[in-house]
Amino acid sequence: MQSICSTRLQSKASVAVRSAVTRRTVALARPAQRRTLTKTAVAFDPQELQNLPKEVLLGGAAALAGLVGLIGYAAANNPAADMAGGEAAAAESAQAAAPAPLPRVNAVLVFGASGKLGRKVVERLVRSGRTVIAAVRSADKAAEVFEAAGLKEGYQQPSGNGSGSGGILITAAGVDVTNPATLSAELFEGVTQVVSALGPVAGRLPDGSFGYIDGMSPERVETQGMANIVAALAKHAPGIASAGSGISSSSILPMASAEDLAAWERLDDVIMGGNSSSALEAAADGSGAVWKGDLVVEGGGFCGARTKALDMDLSGYDGLQLRVKGDGQIFKFNIKTDQDATPESTYQATFDTSPEGDWTTVRLPWSSFVPVKQAQSDPNRGPLDPARISKLGLVLSRFEFNKAPNPSYRPGKFQLAIDGSGISAYKAPRPAVVAISSAGVERNAIIGDDAAARKADIPIIQLNPGGVLNWKYEAECVLRASGLPYTVIRCTGLDDKGIEGPALLEADQGDTLIGVISRDEAADTVLAALARPEAANKTLELRRGEGAEAKGKSMNEARFNRLFLKLALDRNRWRVGLQPFPRAVPPPPPPSEERTKEILADPRVQAVKERESKAKEAEGVKEKELAKANA
Repeated sequence: MQSICSTRLQSKASVAVRSAVTRRTVALARPAQRRTLTKTAVAFDPQELQNLPKEVLLGGAAALAGLVGLIGYAAANNPAADMAGGEAAAAESAQAAAPAPLPRVNAVLVFGASGKLGRKVVERLVRSGRTVIAAVRSADKAAEVFEAAGLKEGYQQPSGNGSGSGGILITAAGVDVTNPATLSAELFEGVTQVVSALGPVAGRLPDGSFGYIDGMSPERVETQGMANIVAALAKHAPGIASAGSGISSSSILPMASAEDLAAWERLDDVIMGGNSSSALEAAADGSGAVWKGDLVVEGGGFCGARTKALDMDLSGYDGLQLRVKGDGQIFKFNIKTDQDATPESTYQATFDTSPEGDWTTVRLPWSSFVPVKQAQSDPNRGPLDPARISKLGLVLSRFEFNKAPNPSYRPGKFQLAIDGSGISAYKAPRPAVVAISSAGVERNAIIGDDAAARKADIPIIQLNPGGVLNWKYEAECVLRASGLPYTVIRCTGLDDKGIEGPALLEADQGDTLIGVISRDEAADTVLAALARPEAANKTLELRRGEGAEAKGKSMNEARFNRLFLKLALDRNRWRVGLQPFPRAVPPPPPPSEERTKEILADPRVQAVKERESKAKEAEGVKEKELAKANA
């Protein structure tokens, strides 16, 4: 089958006749004739299904609003290349001074970047300051959709209120994930993370029928495309391929000698009339430090050790790490920052020690530190800023938070051994690949060829156009088996028009969620996943909260942290009551034409169509009012 993409790389920028902006492309190739293309990622439109023969039912695979998926078709033109014009542009480019290449540092490579969801991911990444390489088939379509979003090739302006820094947009045209030759080393230059917003491509064929353009079926785009991306990462981006090898750490406060320990001072309950005492000493065998003392209940009931004034910016790390050997008690770790000069204000986390006296590696992510003031948690204070650390401390107390008792507290003698590397800052792998998939894929795989079970499930699973749910699920399996740190986000029904106002998002696992989510919300979640180690190696379903407590509220950093922290690692699913992932199975036979009509007549499908119709009507009224006001 002939590919629509050239395998030749174009390393110099081409001059577009219609634009003053120089477009730097990684590869440039266009189809030989004008075609109307339809790119479907994860949305379905039931109305279109009625007009299609059953053998070419196409779509993304999102489960839809309140139990059903929509197949959405966004037509776009992909004009044929004008060879004469291309030669003229090349000659003009040769005469002009070549612009400096755009820097490609810590870049995110987005596949499917010009699709309805992919373009929103690109926009958010660029507005956040990231360098984005938008991998697309058509340079013209990409220029059109990015211009509509207010983006231009190259450096961007800061977003919104001017805060932050604008990122860099680099368009890589002629990229075809079904053709490994277009997934070149140059494409992956400077790339540290990848987003897949892929979907099959459908449109009018030369004979007037409706089908997959150039064979861009779900099997080739979803499954084979993901396999090709994973292989290209291993070949051209070995740094990404090895990103999941483990956590890295750097010692920031060694505790191997008396000189190291001179940075610490005693802070026991004697400061408030207590009788407890402790000391931090170098271990006799030179292995590190020993913090030991006598904790007396009467009085304050705590022992502590803290550093003298520090000035540390640890914003490039994810938290603190230390290796300790204790006696089963729960200790506290305190961080003082210059966010609040009040002496009694600090950030506090707890850590366990082994009752058997074994060495334990303790990792305390920044998100685990609770703002505390006068021994009470302070919910009105902002989260810890690791760029502004002024003091570190250790505490053993008979209390945890808010005067609640420490369940492992024992008065009397205690001892905590600390490895000579002392306090380290660690960095955990972020997802190397974030893949956008669809709710329903796991349920579909479990059903397999059980016709009765399929008939009883939601409409999208009954339809499964083009076997898209099967191929999306198999693409997930390819990614999970790759060894790369990843996040798979399964969107429920994508609905940009039928929803009103902000809402908190909900995530779960096991493919039981139904509902809706907007593409804006899905793109926000992709951005959050890329930035968080807590999102790595997890597969989740995502929807808008449907309860009154969720409506009118927006997601923020703390809420996204909580969303990902609640989820289990995929390798631990069965430890939290979830079934292991089912095996991938071939698609079932498509439903008959008569059965398809029955499914599309389902009240759930009709409700979606009615909601969309009302949204379009309201949109039309607003446009008329705006036109009247501007007249």
